[in-house]
Amino acid sequence: MPARTIASIFAVLVALFGVVRAGGQTAQAPADAAAATVPADINAPFLARDIDVEEWVRRFEVESREIFRAYPTIVSRLKLQPGERIADVGAGTGLFIESFSREVGPDGWVYAIEIAPAFLQRIGAMAEIRGLTNVTPLLAAQDDVRLPPGSIDVAFLCDVYHHFEQPQASLASLRRALKPGGRLVVIDFERIAGVSREWTFEHVRAGKEVFRGEIEAAGFRFKEEVLVREFKENYFLVFGNP
Repeated sequence: MPARTIASIFAVLVALFGVVRAGGQTAQAPADAAAATVPADINAPFLARDIDVEEWVRRFEVESREIFRAYPTIVSRLKLQPGERIADVGAGTGLFIESFSREVGPDGWVYAIEIAPAFLQRIGAMAEIRGLTNVTPLLAAQDDVRLPPGSIDVAFLCDVYHHFEQPQASLASLRRALKPGGRLVVIDFERIAGVSREWTFEHVRAGKEVFRGEIEAAGFRFKEEVLVREFKENYFLVFGNP
């Protein structure tokens, strides 16, 4: 059998099965297989030239959205410290930006990371109007947050990780950007058969255990799951950058 064929078969087997360490921790996540199951064009609405930003504000910043109802608790549970630098990856309409700016104070910094230029324009205007002088909107690539190495203390992903089309590349860029000892916070949707909504199964490619395995395989160390009283559909995981 040709060597190229053998290599191809081996790659498929690795992608399908992965390698699992003792104790339930994933040592090698099937990154390519996982990425291939991301719903087609999941990010297309945010990249559309005719995007209606105010329509997304009405969708994201409304009481019926669990994250909106819980955001004061989320900010509190983050335990940001004055002087820290945080990247809000997939900042969207900027729901958390003002609170983060206040928590890290004048000696800290907030990077609003987005792939959608229209969202960044809104965040930039909001920061100017509200006098948030420690906020920088930053355009990211689909696989790279485009932050300098060791430039942040906290990376915050809220209902964003399942949008990563190339999760391992994106995680690698986040790990480079985080200082040693920095934190990666991931809030995403529970995906539980018989419990989660049909929309979740169509929109979110995997559940908490799979996502945790991918993140650990990228070199992060799981620290804790934080309980948020308002959460029924979401979870809050904290990872460290060794």
